[in-house]
Amino acid sequence: MSSLRETNLVYKDGEHSIHGTWLSVDVVALTQDVDAARVALITRNSQPHRGATTLPGGLLAAWNHETVEQAARRIIREKAGAKVSGGVAILDVVSDPGRDERGHTVSIVVGVRIPAGTPGAVRIHDLPGDMPFGHSAMLRTALSKIHTGLFTDPALTYALLGDTTTMTDVMALARACDPKASESTIGSRLRRCGMYKSAPDRSRKRETGAGRPALVFTRTQTEAGRTDNALARA
Repeated sequence: MSSLRETNLVYKDGEHSIHGTWLSVDVVALTQDVDAARVALITRNSQPHRGATTLPGGLLAAWNHETVEQAARRIIREKAGAKVSGGVAILDVVSDPGRDERGHTVSIVVGVRIPAGTPGAVRIHDLPGDMPFGHSAMLRTALSKIHTGLFTDPALTYALLGDTTTMTDVMALARACDPKASESTIGSRLRRCGMYKSAPDRSRKRETGAGRPALVFTRTQTEAGRTDNALARA
């Protein structure tokens, strides 16, 4: 393939009114660690910014008819050495033409979950504030959108928490977006949202409350039906 700039300027002036634009997928991959989710970062091994820390990202392989979801799963597999657990949530589209010095690159920012203990995952308070390609700002915006969309956006919620979850899972994700999040506040939002119904799981105990079974939250049939109908109309 040609370089980014060469391909981006494949049409010369007068030949076409719109120059080519690269489409990338940048992934906010949050681990399933039980205390608080961590964010997977990588070290670039090519120019520009060789050796810099960034989010896992890459070009959408349109030449292979790749979807955004397929690209996200591939990027996490190839660059973070992990497998996506669950779905892929689209969080943002960043089209700043000055974001990448190689040419105009539009980024689709997505959120996924990956296994606990994934190498290269960093705690929220250790995230760098000066990542190239605008990744630091993209990450902050993505975490804010997850915080806002959790329990209000079914597609985002089910992609990141799954059809079945526990309060431990929920709090680990919530505290990645807001380290000050309290269990009482998040628990109240979860119970009021109508996306999950709760039932005790006597095979495991709660972290608090001696002898009390853990609550498992399962996707409601109403929400499952809404999502299925939406997919059928798409």
